Amino acid sequence: MATALAQNHEENVFLTVTLSPTSALYNDPDGLAIHPLITRLGRIGELQDVQVLSVPRASWPQMQGSLLDALNGLPGVLRVDVQERPKMRAKRGGDEL
Repeated sequence: MATALAQNHEENVFLTVTLSPTSALYNDPDGLAIHPLITRLGRIGELQDVQVLSVPRASWPQMQGSLLDALNGLPGVLRVDVQERPKMRAKRGGDEL
């Protein structure tokens, strides 16, 4: 599942999960999908220890606390981060360079 997928931030909340290399989840990251709302999208590029998960945005407010607690409680999970929506970058004018 290491293919690059387009991320729809309007419909989903994205989480990154950092795993310990000694964790069973490191070799079998499908175990991170501990709830039917969680979809494992794959790893971040060549980083074997960081996995990307998605959760439907409509369900996120009700499920956020329990999902984060459950993921953080898994053996071998070092950290779970909620990814912010991408921000538009302002183009600099030619005189600012």
